[in-house]
This record gives sequence, structure tokens and C-alpha cells, in this order.
Amino acid sequence: MDAVNHIKLRVERTTAPTVLRALLNAIFFQRNLDAIDPVTVDILDTPVAVASSLSAPAAGSKAGTPVPAEVEIRREILAKIDEFTKTFVDTRADGGEIAVVFFQRKNRKGWFAVTEALVPWEEHLITLTFVTRATQNPLPSALRQVLTFCAKHKVGVPSALGSPDQSTLSHEIIVAPPPPAELFNRSASPHPERLHSPRPAETSGTTSTTGDTAVAPVPVRPALERRSNSPMTAISDAGTSAMGYLGQAKDGLLAVAPATSSPDS
Repeated sequence: MDAVNHIKLRVERTTAPTVLRALLNAIFFQRNLDAIDPVTVDILDTPVAVASSLSAPAAGSKAGTPVPAEVEIRREILAKIDEFTKTFVDTRADGGEIAVVFFQRKNRKGWFAVTEALVPWEEHLITLTFVTRATQNPLPSALRQVLTFCAKHKVGVPSALGSPDQSTLSHEIIVAPPPPAELFNRSASPHPERLHSPRPAETSGTTSTTGDTAVAPVPVRPALERRSNSPMTAISDAGTSAMGYLGQAKDGLLAVAPATSSPDS
């Protein structure tokens, strides 16, 4: 399955980071089918359902203690929002794009080995256009779009979070992503690529029969030479033709005939 949820919003420049925080958290909450404790937070006077570990920073983390996947996602969200702000907001751009892409690891069979390939199966593309003053709060309609899209495409979608060792899914948050058509065309081909041998070097006196191989020409002997090598005929130095096997056999019979004649004759 490959699908794109394109969210287009007109927001004020100063509220762009807050809007992105709400949308990114909502996307990961909808695509998280693990056992989590949901909480509701108010962002721009709009209730947003997020995972409990995404609502507040992790506290008291000890060295060597495994960090929950939700906390890692929260850190990634904040880092990507900061990157978006530096790329588009601080540079006074007219707008910007950010995307959440979900990938699935699939085995790719080659000629000598089986490798893993990351194949995108869903993208949430957020396009923000900066305006001086927004006439309405864009969050409620955007959140409904996320909810409707995820509910429509939930059949057959496994958990996007969980243990990386057990899950075949992964994700990436991309600032200024490529077009969806280009992104989904990066998926691995189901057929392995052929391994090509190096082109043989052509030598002098050869004739190329194809674009990849060079074959030496087969020498053709003249008909006269073929006849001279025939066991039936030989060409003498004087240019006269000698007798063949039949003539030689006849001469042999005539030579032995007197020796085998009767003594009375």
C-alpha cells in the first residue's frame, strides 16, 4: 500500500512550530497501535490526543536505561521542528514543507544474497503557507483530516512503533521532502539487477558480431585447396591430376595378375 495524505494550511509565521508539533504528534499517535496511555493536550485552544510519554519531557533517565520509543520520537519531532524553523521561518520564506514517511523493510533477492530494502508505504505531507494574519484556526480541520485518512487506511497496517528488532516498519521525518512521485519511485525493484561482466578488449584482426563481444573471423579455405586435400584427388607439381583410389586399385590388380595365373597357361 502506498498513500499520501497532503495537508495544506495557511498559518501565521509565529504559530508554525506550534501547529507542526500538534500535527506530528497526532500522526504518530494514530499510527501507534501499541498499548499506550493516551492523553489530551490543548494546543492553540484545540484538544490533541497524544501518547502520554509525548506530552512531557522524559525525566530522571539514567545512563544505560533503555529509552522508550515514544520518547525517541518526541525528541525527533522537536529536532525536526527546530530544523524547519531555521530553514523556512527564520529565513522569511513564503512557506515550507515537512513530511512523515513510513517505510517497510522487505527482503530483496539478488543473484548471490538476500538484502533488505526500505519501501515507503505511506506519507503525510504538510505544506504550510505563511500569512500575515490567519482568519481562522487551521488545527481542527487538519486534525480531522489526519484522523479520517488514518482510519481509512488502517486495514493491514501494522504498528509503526515498538521494538526495532521485532518491527519491520520504520519512519523518517523529512524537512523539504522530495515530491511524492519521486519518493515512492525509490522503492526497490522486485527483480534483481543483472551483473554485467567487463567488456572484453578488442584485438586487431577481429570482427565484432555484437556490441558486447568480439569474435575472431573463421578462415575460409579456397575450393581448390579443399579439393587438393581430398583423399580422392591430388594435384602434382606439374599441374596434372593423378589417379585416385580406384585407379590405384586397378593398377594393383593388373600387377599381381601374372603371378596368380595357372602354370599350364
